[in-house]
Amino acid sequence: MLVASMGLAAGQLKHLRSADPGAAGRLLAAADAALEAAAPAPLVRRALARRGGGIRAGGAFMAAERVAVLAFGKAAIGMSQGADQSLGPLISRGLVVSHEAGEAPGWAELIVAGHPIPDRESVRAGKAALSLAESTAPDEVLLCLVSGGGSALLETPAEGLDLDDLQYLNDQLIRSGAPIEAVNLVRRASSQVKGGKLAARCRGRVATLVISDVGRDPAVVASGPTVFPSPAAGESSVSGEGAAGLLDRFGVDGRAADHIRRLEQTQPPRLSPPADGAQAPADPALILADCFTAGRAAVRYLLEAGLEAELHPGPLAGRTTDAVRRALAAAPEGKVLVLVGETAVEVTGGGRGGRNQHAALAAALEIAGGRRRFLAFGTDGIDGPTDAAGGLVDGGTVTRPAPARRALEACDSYPYLEAAGGLLRTGSTGTNVADLWIIDKTG
Repeated sequence: MLVASMGLAAGQLKHLRSADPGAAGRLLAAADAALEAAAPAPLVRRALARRGGGIRAGGAFMAAERVAVLAFGKAAIGMSQGADQSLGPLISRGLVVSHEAGEAPGWAELIVAGHPIPDRESVRAGKAALSLAESTAPDEVLLCLVSGGGSALLETPAEGLDLDDLQYLNDQLIRSGAPIEAVNLVRRASSQVKGGKLAARCRGRVATLVISDVGRDPAVVASGPTVFPSPAAGESSVSGEGAAGLLDRFGVDGRAADHIRRLEQTQPPRLSPPADGAQAPADPALILADCFTAGRAAVRYLLEAGLEAELHPGPLAGRTTDAVRRALAAAPEGKVLVLVGETAVEVTGGGRGGRNQHAALAAALEIAGGRRRFLAFGTDGIDGPTDAAGGLVDGGTVTRPAPARRALEACDSYPYLEAAGGLLRTGSTGTNVADLWIIDKTG
């Protein structure tokens, strides 16, 4: 059954300039189908159930008299609502940490913290989360609801560092073009909550449910405060380098970087729970949805709309402009290709934009004068430090290549796309499963 055609994305059609509004509307409606598949409240509600003497999280039963909830990330409010709908009076207290205000359940303290750079509220949230974990009794379950964006929203600097150090570190990492897996590996080494450290403070069982923006390993999402990292969550995902090697490769300096280099020389990374058994190895950690969940839903919509469509098997990765060229080359003629994942932009100018706007402008240059369409959309509705979610472009978006190239080189895609009628604004979507690109070569 097709989803409604005037949702968050499709509702923006009237603000866009398109040579074929009908075709553009189908791509936007496919983006809405992707968002529906990643809606946090239904995902959590289906994953949880009350059972005699405890709860069932995914396929795991956990005995508990009470449940404490910690939800953090861009989907935190919706995930907490899903938990409330499933577990109701079993939940005794909780903390919800989001990038925006909203309606959290009555049992929750809501903290609105900084993203993509942590702020004072992020540190307050980190301390509150540690306190919640430490107060969880052996007959309780700490239910952790994790989503993308949580790395910045929930933070406590490692001993010897302060917030200024972490802000400087995060700003450099974001501007460096480092992949998110590398960024999160570095973040774990500079934090008192990441890399399973928060779960280690908990005396009860810990259940972790995840809506992922960075793949299928729960230890990677939001830098894994409640999941101890494995090699798959660390060095193996970023070409065998440790945090210090990544700092060197991406030219990151400062007190936090120096701290990480010293730490790595003296203390090898812990890849398992501590010996005192503070976190049981059997504690469940489940991915409820990721970018491929969204991508498959978009493809289903397009197929039901009568188009030939397919999902690219590998995730988007690497430099944004390179990924755009690869994606356009991979898209079959006469079909629609859906791609999901996350690319990186090395910021080289003082312009405004985000990686999806950058992708849309790069694609507009490549398809200028033709009949192709390209949509690049951040599923959280936020693309870089702007009010846009991405862009939708076609062969008529770029009529004079030289100004478009200058805007691309200056990382100034936002004003160009706004003037060309290609800027997509949805506002925050309440979820986060990385980026969705759709290439339409149906003519």
